[in-house]
Amino acid sequence: MNKILKITVMAAIVSAVSTFTTIGTTLAAEALPTAVIAVIDSRMVRFNSAAGKDIQSQLDKIRTKFQAEIADQEKTLKEEEATLKSQRSILPKESYDAKVKDFQNKVLTVQREVQIKNRQLETALGNAQNELQRALKPILQKILKEHKATMIMDVSLVIEKGPGLDVTTKVIEALDQVLPSIKVELPAANATPAAK
Repeated sequence: MNKILKITVMAAIVSAVSTFTTIGTTLAAEALPTAVIAVIDSRMVRFNSAAGKDIQSQLDKIRTKFQAEIADQEKTLKEEEATLKSQRSILPKESYDAKVKDFQNKVLTVQREVQIKNRQLETALGNAQNELQRALKPILQKILKEHKATMIMDVSLVIEKGPGLDVTTKVIEALDQVLPSIKVELPAANATPAAK
């Protein structure tokens, strides 16, 4: 008899727990809003917005200038290397070795300059993109409200979508009004993070 009573009590407890779990799950599901998703192509925003094009144009000019400077230095180094090779049989060993060491130091200096310029470019790009992202935030929030959307996802994360979900063009138009250009500023050479 005790055994039957215990089994009955256990069955009642299991039944109650499963009922409360079902009710809890139902209540939790009811509390969540229906997902309304808008889609944006953030890559297109970066490259097709006026500010994005402005960033790219400025970076291209800076990069071209850097490449010309480096090309001049490389040309000078190649000429110096050719002169050095022609002096190998003429100069005494100690004198030649000293010139080789001096040449190697010049090469290292140019390599460091290239690394510094690359870090400056990366930092300038990062700063400009951060400014673009700061300008995008209120635009995206406004679009969420206008479309009564609960989230905006990047198109790269979407496998399939229906028509009318893409808000990229609206975002670009709004961004162009708010931020038509961004000044790309190179940090000072000593302000870039040290090489690791």
